[in-house]
Amino acid sequence: MTGEPDVDSFGMLEPLPAASPLASQQVRAAALALTVPSVAGRENATAGRDLSILRIENYYARGEALEWGSRAQTRPRRGRGLQDREALRQLADKYVGPPGLLPEQAAEGTRTAFEILRDERLLVLSAPEADAGQFAAGLRLGYELQRNDPDLVVREELIDEDFQLRAEDMLSVHERAVVLVDMRGPGGELQQVQWALVEFARELEQHRSYLILIVPHDQIRKFGERLPGRVHELGKPSSVEVFTRYLTVLDAAGLATAETQVRLERMWPPQVKELAETVERRAGRGEDPAEALRDSLLGQKIDLRGEIGKHQEAGDSEWLALLLAVAVLEGSAPEHIVNAADAMLKKNKLKVEERVPLLRPSPYARLRHLDIEPFDAETREFQQPGFGFDVLQHFWREHRGLHDSMLSWIGEIPRKFADLTGEDLERIADRSAELAVGAGYQIALKLAEQWTAKGSEGTTSLQTSESRYRRSIAVRLLMTTATDTSLGPPIRNRLLSWSKGANIDLQLLTAEVCGELGTEFPRIALTRLKHLAGSEHEEVRDAVRTAVHGIGANLGGARFLRYLSEWFDEATPARLQLLSSSASFVLKEQLDDLDADTTSSFWNQALDKLPPEDLRPVVRTWIYTAAAAPAERRPLMVEPLVQATRFEPRRIAQLQFASRIQGIPLGPLGNHPVDEVLFQLWTRLDEVDPILQAE
Repeated sequence: MTGEPDVDSFGMLEPLPAASPLASQQVRAAALALTVPSVAGRENATAGRDLSILRIENYYARGEALEWGSRAQTRPRRGRGLQDREALRQLADKYVGPPGLLPEQAAEGTRTAFEILRDERLLVLSAPEADAGQFAAGLRLGYELQRNDPDLVVREELIDEDFQLRAEDMLSVHERAVVLVDMRGPGGELQQVQWALVEFARELEQHRSYLILIVPHDQIRKFGERLPGRVHELGKPSSVEVFTRYLTVLDAAGLATAETQVRLERMWPPQVKELAETVERRAGRGEDPAEALRDSLLGQKIDLRGEIGKHQEAGDSEWLALLLAVAVLEGSAPEHIVNAADAMLKKNKLKVEERVPLLRPSPYARLRHLDIEPFDAETREFQQPGFGFDVLQHFWREHRGLHDSMLSWIGEIPRKFADLTGEDLERIADRSAELAVGAGYQIALKLAEQWTAKGSEGTTSLQTSESRYRRSIAVRLLMTTATDTSLGPPIRNRLLSWSKGANIDLQLLTAEVCGELGTEFPRIALTRLKHLAGSEHEEVRDAVRTAVHGIGANLGGARFLRYLSEWFDEATPARLQLLSSSASFVLKEQLDDLDADTTSSFWNQALDKLPPEDLRPVVRTWIYTAAAAPAERRPLMVEPLVQATRFEPRRIAQLQFASRIQGIPLGPLGNHPVDEVLFQLWTRLDEVDPILQAE
């Protein structure tokens, strides 16, 4: 097994206990703190936020079976998109820098990658290996700039199918940023980007921002010719030092022998990180750490093709079905695994032996029939990392006749089993994402649609327990694949299509996916939510409102208003109403970072586009928030409203009407802070009213 590309190559957070495999040798990634832009199908870590999940632990022992009670949660923030400052600090604490990356690793006579980025505002980054930690290195450079300049924002921009390197799409005069763009996926038009970089470099200077462009290694010479002095080839740090840094429980002293050190030094940080997690996981089960390291590096690989072929020749269909069931439901309850195996047998028109209860083997006994070496019947897990993924990939790649039955089977598991735990649902979503990397994005879309379609209760799949249960898997699957390097562009394009369509089930699914996506990629999410805001279905609009409120709370007031301003264009009444309520909600708590240009631009469009009934609640929220601010700041909050009138009588009258608050009539005002703000506003409106000035 190769390691994960570029995931948390510095072990930003503590490793998580579960270990499911990575999606492909080129696009492997982990669902820990940081990931390269790729499917992260390992570590069934739950996010602990947003989606409420009913954990069903030990319910067999308690005799409880809560139908449709669990939810798959989306992944934790993984270092994608808009970067969290504290996460970047943790990254820096763990990161082992390669030669020539940071100032302290400079070689005489050459500039480090950091110095190139600092001086030129543009860095083209590459590495001789596909999985060398390029994205992690880019984040580490971004943090180094941010540490010296706290006003900088570090964020990633995704590449869509029609991607163009344009300042208006990626830069803002109101936000200085370090922007990372990974061009290693299939969607990047590298030649167009090469030509656009010269002009874009000038835009970076004007916007006082920075760009880190990650490109395939075979393109480094072309970029170097076009942009001499702005290209850096990533080196490899000491793998032993990286291994030591990744260990969180074990003491590295004495673990590596001379033989294992030689093998270790051939590995790049992402593979070393995976190795360290594997060794600690095995040591946690009681194995000798040194032996676990040696076995992981030097042990014999299982001949999967040979094992499968042997049981096919013997006609052992139960063994094969159990192998597939464990691959999808690894770690699940024995009952679920054997029932899924029986379902696979039926899909292949094979007879499932029925016996009276007294003679029927228990699920535990049946699982012991799966005697392949990496499988542990007690834990229902493969002890070799990535083995479950290898099983699925083998059957998909070498047994094409199974394609339809495998997809149908995976899609039906959440429908047939009402008592899967949250971890089970997450595992199904992650395995499906991994399968899609090798099989194509259509796999993810087909499964998501199947899980979102009408349930057995015969109603539309909106807010019934069964619908939420199944839809949570689809949300996790699409959230994972939408940010993948190879799968992402067509998945995001389909989400855009669904947001404009009329299917209520797919609209609701898209809204929930965008609610999660928006914490990392707000522009992409809000573009799709903008279309959904005009849905004729109240349940969809409620989901959009929840998603937008969450995104706004995460973004802060200024950035949120800038993104929300795009909603005014060709807006329907329903969208304007949702815009109004969302702005009101966020402005109550997110005013500290507002700037004059952003607020003036927003209020200009608000007076242009919002009808009176939608303008009034936003103005009211602004007035009450201004009243809660320190007295010296209140005039600064009043002035953007005044400037938005452009001193035109019609717009002044609009604002006067919108600012009338029930119980506070125009006329003599009291000493309440709201009275003071209103008095300041109306006084300023009188001062700029051309009709009053002419009298």
